Amino acid sequence: MMPAFRKETLDNGLTLVMENHPHVRGLSVGLWVKVGSGLENPARNGISHFTEHMVFKGTDTRSPLEIAAYLESLGGELNAFTEREYTCYHATVLKEHLEPALEILSDIVIHPTFPKAEIEREKKVLLQEMAMAEETPEDWILTLLLKTVWASEPMGMPILGTRKTVQSITRRHLNAFFDEHYRPENMVMSVAGNLNFSEVRERVEHHMRNTRKQTRSPLQKRPACYRARRRTQVMDTDQLHLMLGFESVGLRSPQRFEALLLSMYLGGGMSSRLFQEVREKAALAYSVDCDSLTYTDEGLLTFYVAMGHRSLKKCLGIIGHEIERLTNENLPESVLQALKGQIRGMLLLSADQMEHRQESIGRNEILFGRYIPIEESIEAIEAVSAAQIRRFAGEIFRKEKESAVTLAKNRYKSSELTLF
Repeated sequence: MMPAFRKETLDNGLTLVMENHPHVRGLSVGLWVKVGSGLENPARNGISHFTEHMVFKGTDTRSPLEIAAYLESLGGELNAFTEREYTCYHATVLKEHLEPALEILSDIVIHPTFPKAEIEREKKVLLQEMAMAEETPEDWILTLLLKTVWASEPMGMPILGTRKTVQSITRRHLNAFFDEHYRPENMVMSVAGNLNFSEVRERVEHHMRNTRKQTRSPLQKRPACYRARRRTQVMDTDQLHLMLGFESVGLRSPQRFEALLLSMYLGGGMSSRLFQEVREKAALAYSVDCDSLTYTDEGLLTFYVAMGHRSLKKCLGIIGHEIERLTNENLPESVLQALKGQIRGMLLLSADQMEHRQESIGRNEILFGRYIPIEESIEAIEAVSAAQIRRFAGEIFRKEKESAVTLAKNRYKSSELTLF
């Protein structure tokens, strides 16, 4: 049975989305802001993530320690994350602790003080976070790929920013950024769990009562222009880390479900084609996967492999062979049904996790402006045919759309980094 859902727009412009799950003990609350690194000024790259950190560093009435301890003392959790198209602050608590969850979220997002001493201290933390990311090849290589294919675009800028841009950000910059973007009409509050719609609305209105709707035009994200490129970066690592990228479709395209099924078939688990062929049979790599990355207007289909330096040619040969089969032959119906069953099961199992449901309804409101029931997504996936996947593979896997990035001790020629 579908959970009850309600969407309301408050007088101050805040969008409130709620999903009721009466048989669980807890609930999750998210406060989403429609800004991320993909909408930043290049000179201030990283300011969305910097702001996300700084709201935890003190409000008019709470110290950083008081913010950190408030929900932890109740067994709850308070956290945040920044992406390219949005920033999210979220809390997970028992159902009887709705009030403290709303209180702390509204306090940090409405009343941060951005203490100057904390700003300088947090810069050191952010630089350490950058260093850690750069020393984690499986994460850093995606950042490099996006910088490579969207080189001159905000969507290609790293979420963390660069050392230069982060060091240059001042309290004045943070205050100006906060005033521009942290407005109720630019936010979504999402709540999922054991809740009462009227109670949630009344308490959200109470805690957001000091915010006023403004008349500024919403910030418009410019679609990124994809450029196929290859890049090799020297890194002192025992393995060769390779990521291939192909221009795909964005969230506004109905073909995103074809992209999802295609990526699941190739590298979406231990039973996937590439895991079986590259790792289990050929023993060429420990890590191999394929992902469909989708943003509002942009999409990438990526392959990631961590392998020995001598395995590159053989590994590319296997991936190329599987792609050739996909573009020339329909998937067997039994394989397609297994893929659909895998995704259906993953979606339904995730419905038992309130944090996942809160993120789903919040993200869908940010990106689509509407509620998307799990059943609707399952129906769209079930409607995809093997012929559609074959045609989609033929559209995506083209030499002129192929990009590649390597992290390794050695440099590689462009001619060595292709499936074609």
